[in-house]
Amino acid sequence: MDEGEQPSHQGEVNAAVECRLSRATADEEAWRRAMNMRSTASTTPNAAGSEPVLKYVQANGVRFAYLEQGSGPLVMFMHGFPDNAWSYRKQMQVFADAGYRAVAPFLRGYAPTEIPADGIFDPIALGKDLEALIAALSDDGQARVVGMDWGGTSTFQTLATAPSAIKAAVVMNTAHPITFSSIRRDPDAVRSLFHFYFFQLPGADTAVNIEGLPFVDYLWKLWSPSFKNDEHLRSIKETLSSPGTMTAALKYYGGLFESGRARRLPMNEMHTPTLTIYGANDPTSRYSVKEEPFFKGPHKRIVLPDVGHFPHLEREAEVTGLIMDWFQTHAPN
Repeated sequence: MDEGEQPSHQGEVNAAVECRLSRATADEEAWRRAMNMRSTASTTPNAAGSEPVLKYVQANGVRFAYLEQGSGPLVMFMHGFPDNAWSYRKQMQVFADAGYRAVAPFLRGYAPTEIPADGIFDPIALGKDLEALIAALSDDGQARVVGMDWGGTSTFQTLATAPSAIKAAVVMNTAHPITFSSIRRDPDAVRSLFHFYFFQLPGADTAVNIEGLPFVDYLWKLWSPSFKNDEHLRSIKETLSSPGTMTAALKYYGGLFESGRARRLPMNEMHTPTLTIYGANDPTSRYSVKEEPFFKGPHKRIVLPDVGHFPHLEREAEVTGLIMDWFQTHAPN
């Protein structure tokens, strides 16, 4: 049952709001105030054309916060770093208008989703998160999924280990595990992915998590120099400034490294219809052709010229159209 489901009577609405507020932590409430009332304080049912609603659900032992807009077949939008669920604001609007229920979770550890008590942030956990979120939020145990960066890692993991949960997928700028060995042997690729190694150094979180989060500005300018949206960057910084969030977000990198070293990254064949989108200027595109033999179902790989790390923001209309076309072709209502 969706914890954010709305009662029909005003008295019940007030009671539900009071109960939810009583459960929220002080940090969570501070985050909600910082995000302002334009998005997070709505307690009325959502419809196409309105603002996304912030809700909560328990999945895989973690209390997840998620944005929801529209009603109909479930479409999950999974974000990466440094980012948050608001990254998909425009896509959520388009899909809600088209008759879908668009859901964008804040990944584990990203406020206001809670930081998992077990401190695990590896790809296996991310895949189980996505699988559990789909089970908790869908009517039929399935969803169409869009993931990029860490959201793409969770999608690849689920496609390999729990394929029945995903009707069709779109994965953006996410290195498939088969490409890791090539990347490690390419000095230029290693230079481009310096953050992966830096974030694993002792004390990296204290070096990155300083006033103003200039590292966030630097990565966005480095990875997507053509994208300009100060409001979204402020939103990201508010998320990552929440106590414990930056430390949690950086642990994803060590989790991936250790999983690769221990050979716990699945290299399974995937039969789910999957579109992979890469920006030509993103280092993940360099060896992306190596992923193709693993897709045994419908698959298409697109490399967009003059695009960096965030294709859905840099080429908003084009990429949204590609996603919609893929789902309508391979997972029609």
